[in-house]
Amino acid sequence: MNKKKNTSRENIRTSFIRKEFYKKLLHIGLCIIPIALFANNKGTFRLVPLPFFLYGMYQLIQIVAISKLIVDDFFPPKISYEKKTKTIDKVVYYFSTTLFFISLISLLFEIRNFDNTIQGTKLFWTAGLFGILVAIITTIILKLTIPSVYYEGKRRYTVLLGLFIGFFLLFTSLASFVNHYFADPTTFYKNFKIESKSISGGRSTEYFFYFKMENGTEERFSVGKTRYDNFEEGEEIKLCLMKGKLGFDYVTGFKKIK
Repeated sequence: MNKKKNTSRENIRTSFIRKEFYKKLLHIGLCIIPIALFANNKGTFRLVPLPFFLYGMYQLIQIVAISKLIVDDFFPPKISYEKKTKTIDKVVYYFSTTLFFISLISLLFEIRNFDNTIQGTKLFWTAGLFGILVAIITTIILKLTIPSVYYEGKRRYTVLLGLFIGFFLLFTSLASFVNHYFADPTTFYKNFKIESKSISGGRSTEYFFYFKMENGTEERFSVGKTRYDNFEEGEEIKLCLMKGKLGFDYVTGFKKIK
């Protein structure tokens, strides 16, 4: 009798978690529609996407908060508690945790370089997707060779989170570092007009220029306060560039056109 009650309670909890997950995904999907429709609007409706973006982010944060329950719901662990953990399982657990923190620190050092890389967003996501691919391959190899890593729910969640986020962030930071550190030292120049300027708030103030590139896309570049004050919106300036090792041009300086 007790067993049936426990099973019934488990099914109710499972059903509730899935419903919440699907509901939040639906809300995020609905929020994307107005964001996409008004993303490039610079007139009266330019602020329309803001509340939808904030609400969508709130729903995403809630999904992250219950992500372990979601994973356990769709893929129930074989055991809920493990009295004695195998050494190899501990090694994988600590490796994935260490990978996560190392990759996070690496990205903090490289994040500004993406702003000074032409098509830096493309470089970021290309490298990140490659990292996800490596994480998938690693997960499959572990599943085939050390399946016990995924038997216990908490360890499985930590390992998967560490591998996927860790490899994603690690490959993005490595791509940025390789692209600018091993770039061709020969400098070349291109002229662009400053479409707009902006200042970001927060703990440290950041200064940005926005340029319309040759392919029609708008790019943001991080500049210091001195450069920010020395150039005006609408002014055409000369960008000093180096050809990155991975093919993405890296901006090394901004000069006035004499």
